[in-house]
Amino acid sequence: MSAQPVHQEPDPRDPQAIHDQLPARARAKFLTEYHQAVDAAHDFAGYRALQDMLKTWRLLAAAYSKPDFHDRYEDVRAGRGQDVPMDEVFPHLKA
Repeated sequence: MSAQPVHQEPDPRDPQAIHDQLPARARAKFLTEYHQAVDAAHDFAGYRALQDMLKTWRLLAAAYSKPDFHDRYEDVRAGRGQDVPMDEVFPHLKA
């Protein structure tokens, strides 16, 4: 019996995975912030800030991947769009 390779989902905090998911126009900003966060990560607070930065950019990368992201982003900036109650967005958080 031979060993079968195990498929692992990529670590969502992997900076390479985040970088690769971003559109080209956002990558330079990500790399600048990433390098600054890595440089500051030598102490505990800096390490936590690095983790927060990666989490934020992972969420941005997911948002950028939506086809209508830019239109919706501009709507929010311009005060247009539809308000959605939080309990509809996050129904599992209802008390």
